[in-house]
Amino acid sequence: MKPTIPDTGTVIKLEGEHAVVRMKREGACWKCGAAAMGLCVAGLQHVLTVRNSQRARVGDTVKIGLVRAVQYRGYVLAYVIPPAGLLSGIVAGHFLGACAGFPPLDIITGFASLFVFSFFSLRRLNRLDASSSIEIVTVLLDPRDPEGTPPLN
Repeated sequence: MKPTIPDTGTVIKLEGEHAVVRMKREGACWKCGAAAMGLCVAGLQHVLTVRNSQRARVGDTVKIGLVRAVQYRGYVLAYVIPPAGLLSGIVAGHFLGACAGFPPLDIITGFASLFVFSFFSLRRLNRLDASSSIEIVTVLLDPRDPEGTPPLN
């Protein structure tokens, strides 16, 4: 999945349904291990093209991240479906093993179903990752509205 830590930046250009955002240095990208080791120049002038779902304008300070629904779908695909496949395979293998007179069948079917469920779950997770993009979650500060207060986090 893409990073889920929301970051802030400033909109520098609009391109149709997307906005070009210059990220701030103190963001989560700067705190990653690669940046700490000097392998990238993250955060210095990091520019991202993101979906502009909040209709931010040039100059707005915005928070970007994944939509919660996409995050939850990813969590279900990664952490719920494979263990559910393992448990359903164990239960099915237990009853089939009792009928066939081969008790270790529950272990075999459990791991086989874990493999099958994980395979399909990870393929679906890759499709979700490819189809979902980072977008503007909140407009924190609009320089044209100095009286407006930024929303609480």
